[in-house]
Amino acid sequence: MASFLSLFQSKKPVIGMIHLPALPGTSAGRSARFTDLSKFVLNELEVLQQGGVDGAIIENFWDLPYLPGQVPPVTVAAIASLAGLVVSKASIPIGINVLYNDYQAELAIARSVGAAFIRAEVFVDTAISETGLIQASAAFIIRERAALDAEDVCILADIQGKNTTPMWQRPLTDSAVDAEKRGLADAIVVTGLGTGKPVSAEDLKIVKNVVSIPLLAGSGVNPKTAADLLAICDAAIIGSYFKHGGNIQAPTDHERVRELMKVVHMSF
Repeated sequence: MASFLSLFQSKKPVIGMIHLPALPGTSAGRSARFTDLSKFVLNELEVLQQGGVDGAIIENFWDLPYLPGQVPPVTVAAIASLAGLVVSKASIPIGINVLYNDYQAELAIARSVGAAFIRAEVFVDTAISETGLIQASAAFIIRERAALDAEDVCILADIQGKNTTPMWQRPLTDSAVDAEKRGLADAIVVTGLGTGKPVSAEDLKIVKNVVSIPLLAGSGVNPKTAADLLAICDAAIIGSYFKHGGNIQAPTDHERVRELMKVVHMSF
């Protein structure tokens, strides 16, 4: 089984986001076409790679409203086709995230196109989102990964993650320990309350003290906070800051990527 940090060349990997436009099968994606989508993803990949990021996650970010369970076949087909294109052109590891938490689609796509990791946003704490109940997925993901002979696909597990509310209230450290010891995650992600919201340095510290697998800061990282947060954890996932003007609806900005990566490279 691959070690998550061994996927990267850097001491403190930074993973950028390729936020897919609305895909076929959604209300906003009725006119989406592969030609346009493929140009978009390849441009985003190029900007991220030239800016110096260490990895990227492909995510159906604009498929609103998100389904709390499985997505339809058209969504899997669209993400798989675009992910395969990105993986074929990428010089960095690529991850898959199918919102909200379709682990079967994530693993199937990753296994099929050769992606390096997936992100499970509800792993050991069943949660409520704005569109419904999202079941804890750890037991199913681990079995599905084995069934697909995809043990080389690493699992990044959010704990009490952004934009959802756990069904039971317990210490963050309990969720972290369960994600590692009982859920068998390869890495843990800690976020702020929502997309782009800053992650708590204190939350990162307390989780880092109880786990032995890599820990990622999953939201709100920017040039002012990157050095301090990465001094605590092992890696970061960055989406909002990398957009033009920090606007989540905008394309990725090469200068903002370079700015943040310069801070990281100077600090570690």
